[in-house]
Amino acid sequence: MPKVNSYLYPEYSLQGSLDIIRDIYDNFAGEVSRAGLASIMSMSERGGAFTDRLASFKIWNLLEGKSKLKITSYGINIITSYSPDLVIKDIILGVPLFNEIATRVDRLGGHYTKEQIKIIICDITGASIDDHDKKLNHIYTIFHQVSRYVSSKNNLENSNHSKTDAKKLKIQFDDFIIESELNISNIDTALVSLWSKRSELEINSSKSQPSPLEILIRNK
Repeated sequence: MPKVNSYLYPEYSLQGSLDIIRDIYDNFAGEVSRAGLASIMSMSERGGAFTDRLASFKIWNLLEGKSKLKITSYGINIITSYSPDLVIKDIILGVPLFNEIATRVDRLGGHYTKEQIKIIICDITGASIDDHDKKLNHIYTIFHQVSRYVSSKNNLENSNHSKTDAKKLKIQFDDFIIESELNISNIDTALVSLWSKRSELEINSSKSQPSPLEILIRNK
């Protein structure tokens, strides 16, 4: 996994990762094999580049599993939520290196330069700029792309509260959460997710029972 000393970092951007996650959600019911993921990204499953990309999904807490890869509850919440910014903030701060960088940037009032971030990373990790300059530049780029989500808590809260009048759809069980605007498209998306979960439970159950759809068809 990509790291600077003991600190892991995602080599693949958050937006790029979310684009792939949405593809898995829309076209494969939220679950795909390693080989399938490699195919989606037009990469070799055995290549080092694919290993780093896969590591990024896991560092961002968007995918879980080994041979079978499943979108996490965080990933589902982001792509189905009407206001995903706070969830995005959570997964960014869930990366220990980015959490520490964000804390120090806050002390600077949210303003920083590339050189400041590189020095901050070295202070956090104990790395040398001369030995890790290429990695530091890359980490800066990845962090800078998502910094707006973590730079100001108040701005995020205000932007989310501005939409409180909209009707919302919320479904939750265990760590599975769908929260989004109540409309036909999002209801359809929720039904696909629930049907996938139903199929998973049915496979693990010793008893099988007809679905509501099957009952409706029989009664016609």
